[in-house]
Amino acid sequence: MKKALVFGAGLSGQGAEELLKKKGYTVYLVDDKSGMTTKEGIEILENKTLEFIVKSPGISWTAELLVKAKEKNVKIISEIDLAYNYMDKKVKIVSFTGTNGKTTTSTKMYELLSFAGKRARLAGNAGFSFAKLVADEVLLDYIVLELSSYQLENDPQVHSYIAGIINLTPDHLARYNSVEDYYITKFNIFDKQIEQDFVLINLDDEKFAGLYEKKEIREKIKAKKVYLSQKKRGTIFIHEGDIFVMKDMNTKIEDYSDKDIQDVAEKLVSVKDLSLKGKHNLENMLFLIGAGKILNISNENMEQFLKKTKALEHRLENFFVKENTTFINDSKGTNVESTLKAIDSFDNKIILILGGDDKKVPNDELVKNIKEKVDFVYLMGDNAPLLEMNMEKIGYKNYKNLETLENILNYLKENEDFSEDKTVLFSPATSSFCQFKNFEHRGQVFKDLTEKILG
Repeated sequence: MKKALVFGAGLSGQGAEELLKKKGYTVYLVDDKSGMTTKEGIEILENKTLEFIVKSPGISWTAELLVKAKEKNVKIISEIDLAYNYMDKKVKIVSFTGTNGKTTTSTKMYELLSFAGKRARLAGNAGFSFAKLVADEVLLDYIVLELSSYQLENDPQVHSYIAGIINLTPDHLARYNSVEDYYITKFNIFDKQIEQDFVLINLDDEKFAGLYEKKEIREKIKAKKVYLSQKKRGTIFIHEGDIFVMKDMNTKIEDYSDKDIQDVAEKLVSVKDLSLKGKHNLENMLFLIGAGKILNISNENMEQFLKKTKALEHRLENFFVKENTTFINDSKGTNVESTLKAIDSFDNKIILILGGDDKKVPNDELVKNIKEKVDFVYLMGDNAPLLEMNMEKIGYKNYKNLETLENILNYLKENEDFSEDKTVLFSPATSSFCQFKNFEHRGQVFKDLTEKILG
């Protein structure tokens, strides 16, 4: 019987185990918390003939088991590639990556396809195992994949009909040798595309544009290009508060500088009518529209969906009001850029709850923005002392390090005037594995504690 080892017993690992067993494999599930130990896994590696190892995305390549596997020339693949190997290739894949917005864009893409009557499912980094989806043998037209940089490492084999990098900002620098290494890993999403496929390009993202100038990066992109912009440029663009789509998707508005806009492009929807607010959501929705047009979803369906769809849990989620104070759960704010966008979404007084793991990412832009726009900051987590030092450096004194969410909310209860028009924004700007399992757990704890202490 064929043998394989699955390293990591999270959602992707469990899905991989189920799919492999269905395909006739003997599977060894290694996870020091809920499976065989690493030591037992190494013994299996030494004594059994393994066809390959399926590595869960969160596991570092420096893990002892993987180092020894490389020494023995045992193939290491991702759960994403395992699933792709067995999936029905008639099903088209729409995939998104990027530093911020990929969960919202991927989830809303799946919801839009369902709204338009298509058979679609969501998988990948969005919290649903791709391998489990393939094992379930669901009859589908489309699979929408949210792909993290971790899932795009190690020469990914997934072939996407439509692919897009939503944006690029520094993140995960504890994992990569440089920020450019992190960015280039994201570009692997385009590797297996062919000329009949489509790439969605964000013209407003300077980091993407800078890398795209490099020949070796540009040559990765063989598919047809659809250009997106919040300015009057590209294939899908914004002009005077309205979102327009070129009638000929192979062209850009710049190609017709001498033509009336109404002759070459059609208005889809007004920005003010979008149910998801903020520049970051506008960026996400342009990707949604681009993919929707490629897949021939009607303008009417897209307009209706864009006007009605609701924000995701843990992403700028308005969940609690006390007198005139609104509490926003933005636990999905796991990096600096995401929290910067969250801060920019509010015009009233902002009380920010910030901090978590130290991801070795510069906080200079964040603290500068805080000084300009945030009235007070409550700090928590391992990187709180570093944030204190950064804020002191620029002369910002309106902060207090209370270490935990519970301490912060108890302090707010005793000291904050909730009759004022203000927003309490929980947007940590980092992960918080020092205190929580993941951003969902962190967001739920924040909501539960808020209800318990202030409700």
